[in-house]
Amino acid sequence: MSTHPSGAKTGWRQALLVPGRAGRASVILAIVAPPAAAAALAVFRARVTDSALALVMVAVVVLVVTPGRRLAALVAGVSAGLWFDFFLTRPYESFAINHSADIQTAVLLFVVAVGVGELAARERHHRAENTSGGEGLAAVQAVAELVDEGAAVGTVTDAVRDALISVLHLDSCHFDPSPAAVTIPYIERPGYVSYEVYRWDTASQGFPVSSVTLPVRFRGRLLGRFMLQGPIPSVPVDDHRLITAVVLADVAGLALGGAGRQRPLAPAN
Repeated sequence: MSTHPSGAKTGWRQALLVPGRAGRASVILAIVAPPAAAAALAVFRARVTDSALALVMVAVVVLVVTPGRRLAALVAGVSAGLWFDFFLTRPYESFAINHSADIQTAVLLFVVAVGVGELAARERHHRAENTSGGEGLAAVQAVAELVDEGAAVGTVTDAVRDALISVLHLDSCHFDPSPAAVTIPYIERPGYVSYEVYRWDTASQGFPVSSVTLPVRFRGRLLGRFMLQGPIPSVPVDDHRLITAVVLADVAGLALGGAGRQRPLAPAN
């Protein structure tokens, strides 16, 4: 009933040891793009919430890791977290962090980068083998573009809902903003279904029941959940699709976490 994907470890080890020419170019971009984006965003830091700034950084990270290089995703995640801290959190122009919330945001940037990198790498692998890859990366890109364009929170959650229906082949899905405790079964990081005391093997057994919950959190705080109806139990759902769902929930969490919370106007140092 409980499974632990071993292929992911092999893929990350191989990516770290033999990145190749394209991989090296992706790593260079992963090093350069996040500080450039964070520096450009610094002029808005006194007037925009840190979560909104983090969402723009997510969009940058998605673009960087789209070629499907796991090492680039790892580097982009670390780089985005560090430079988000340096340029966009107080004290500015310092790697010191005074608030635990800023640490959590930086960690979330890293987690999203790694998740998107894993999706991109798997889809590149599917294309190389002429097999059908999931539409996970395209779904994350579409949501990230909405966020980057400043779409309303409701528009973002609707887009995530539609993406979840498509990626997981659901009958229906809706967002519930209730802060009540999440009930089982639910999809959890790094892409598995938690059911009672087990990690349910969805790749061979499908969902344990036809109704599954996907929690949406920001800085450790539960902001709601997507209620997933279907696919029916016993229909296989691979971990690629579950990872996509978790990344989409992370982006939704960032959007919800910044809703209606503007920081006071102040001179940008």
